Amino acid sequence: MRDTPELQAFTAECEAAETTLRAAPAGVEALPGLGEWSLGALVGHLVGVAGRLLRYDVVAAAPTVDRVGYYAAEPPPGHTFADEPLAVADWGEQFARAWQATVARCRELDDDAVLATPLGRIRAVEYLATRVLEVVVHHMDVRAALDLPPAGTIHAERITQALLAGLLDGPRPRNLGRTRFILAATGRVAFDDPRFPVLR
Repeated sequence: MRDTPELQAFTAECEAAETTLRAAPAGVEALPGLGEWSLGALVGHLVGVAGRLLRYDVVAAAPTVDRVGYYAAEPPPGHTFADEPLAVADWGEQFARAWQATVARCRELDDDAVLATPLGRIRAVEYLATRVLEVVVHHMDVRAALDLPPAGTIHAERITQALLAGLLDGPRPRNLGRTRFILAATGRVAFDDPRFPVLR
């Protein structure tokens, strides 16, 4: 895969998230993370989503979904994207290994490579856009749990905003900044629009 905007955005956002994780104080694993997840479970999921692309094989078949269709698809019965909770001492190292391995594999893939995922066959660059969204949103979740402001990187937030806007029925609200739109579209903050959230 060439050095696409998606790969650049994924790399930059993962570097920022890694910085957040390495700076986390000891003993915060049990803090509330997201929903029923502890912060340790949330970080385990963040590590999982950063390395998820490594699990999927390249197939010689046409894609069935793009980055928007991926989120509109239903997972097969019984499938879960759950990951193991992590101790804070392991956060930075585990996350670094996951995202750097993903970048290395992306650089080995052909530009038109198609991956077989539980939600359909998808071009690798389109799947990588979903990883940008996941890292952006869950990096924000981790920072919120640590009582830090959201700090997404610009290009990663733009890709995330565009993907979420693609899930809306109609144009996105123009009175929301990029970060607040992402938080509202994923149900992290309230917003008076019956279409929200489009993703949780």
